[in-house]
Amino acid sequence: MNKKLALFPMTRDMCAIVRYPMLLREYALSHLLVPDYKRLEGIDISILDGGSQAGMVLSCYSKDKIAECDTLFVEYDEKLKDLSLYKEAINDAKELGKEVILSYMMTKKLETPCESWPEGLPALQSPENDRMYECSVPVIMVFSQGPNIDQFAIELALRKYFIEAGYKVGQIGSREVSRFFGFSGMPGFIYEQRNAYEIILKLNKYINDLEKAEEPELMIIGVPGGIMKYSNNILQGLGLLPFIVSNAVKSDVSILGMYHSIYIKDFFDNMCTFGQYRLGCPIKFFGVSNVSASIDARTNEIKMEYVDLDSDFVLQGIQDEMAFDEHYLFNVLDNESVKKACIAVHDVLVGNARYVH
Repeated sequence: MNKKLALFPMTRDMCAIVRYPMLLREYALSHLLVPDYKRLEGIDISILDGGSQAGMVLSCYSKDKIAECDTLFVEYDEKLKDLSLYKEAINDAKELGKEVILSYMMTKKLETPCESWPEGLPALQSPENDRMYECSVPVIMVFSQGPNIDQFAIELALRKYFIEAGYKVGQIGSREVSRFFGFSGMPGFIYEQRNAYEIILKLNKYINDLEKAEEPELMIIGVPGGIMKYSNNILQGLGLLPFIVSNAVKSDVSILGMYHSIYIKDFFDNMCTFGQYRLGCPIKFFGVSNVSASIDARTNEIKMEYVDLDSDFVLQGIQDEMAFDEHYLFNVLDNESVKKACIAVHDVLVGNARYVH
């Protein structure tokens, strides 16, 4: 019997879960919850991510709805900074005896203890004894320019395509919700304040152990964090997590989730080169999201401002202004576009690179 899963608060990133319900393992979606003040009761989740209609609607939060589920997953939404709303949902669920799972960002905001450095792992590097393991199967890595970029939707689209193609897929996701789909998110120790050398070695061993245990034919790895800083004021972790993950295992195909804008060919050429020398694999595939990003100039606080778009608008730009033969651009929230992208990735992996437009 599948557990009934409620999500709160629904964000554009969590829409990926709703768009791939057939991949859920031991869970079934119950309620997609938003704060009551948003007045989104009964509206399809496409209102949040601008993609095609998903056939599932939003519900305003209430304790009665929590009572109807088995598990509550709580994500932090930058647009919802009032922690009392999260605490209310968490307390309601616990009072009703429900399982509560928090995202990594939610645990940070609530200052909840998270996973520590694994027992038995050395804290100091000893180069004479250190080694790294090669991954014996093809690896696809999904990177992002930053948050709100539909990265997890790309990861799930790839999973669906390759499983349906008959492959045994091993996967590590960029989000904690990966567990609901039968694979794990990134191990918590990669967020520890440790030397990057140590974390790379431990992650390499973690991936090697996973490969031995699951014996997959293909690995898909979603990499958390932006690949580089946006500016000196918006650092996005300085791209350290992507650097760590891409050094722990070599990617055979790299995909970048990116904000929508009108780009020139030189931009994609430069990103391809950046991928080659910084991340160990040239980036040839670009998932253009339904979000544009810029600096918010209306306030004294320097922060990112996001504008939601829809797939039809984004696809028009890809076809008209940004059609480059050397690089493959797609929109993950359009069913046909993402399916063609997955086929193109498959072609590259089997040595039949016919993906150019």
